[in-house]
Amino acid sequence: MFRTTFFDMQSLWTKCLVVVLIPWMQACSPPNLNEDRNALASARACLDRYHEAAAKAQFQDYFQCMGDSSVFVGTDASEHWTKEEFMAYAQPHFDKGKAWSMQPLTRQFHFTADSSVAWFEELLDTRMKLCRGSGVIVFRNGTWKIQQYVLSATVPNEIMGDLIRLKAAQDDSLLQSITR
Repeated sequence: MFRTTFFDMQSLWTKCLVVVLIPWMQACSPPNLNEDRNALASARACLDRYHEAAAKAQFQDYFQCMGDSSVFVGTDASEHWTKEEFMAYAQPHFDKGKAWSMQPLTRQFHFTADSSVAWFEELLDTRMKLCRGSGVIVFRNGTWKIQQYVLSATVPNEIMGDLIRLKAAQDDSLLQSITR
């Protein structure tokens, strides 16, 4: 007949706790702060290089910051480009010796648990005045690459009604072409 003593049960519970509790505690432990700081610094440097290359009209450097399957979404509703399409659009601007200048004023990053993917938002000083850049960058093969960059014009709430009236005809036309 099967007989268990208190000590046998205690040993069994101890083994269960070791098997379950230790991995759970490791999963809940705080992240390595040095790794987080390195991820933040290198992700920030990626976006800094991206903006600097545009300001200096360095076509190759600019597009090396973007992943092969990346997209750029511009301020116009029709501007949704693959990397290749964006390169074709941007080339004439870069060939003039100055593409565009976007100076980051503020920037926020949010990382996945393993720090291999980050999404960001930044407030930018541009020729269009204040804009917002946001997107996703991915860490692969030892470097960060922009996978998606979205440039948005900021509009103060107080003048939104005026802006809506200014762009209504163009937006209505675009809406009709999309919904057909």
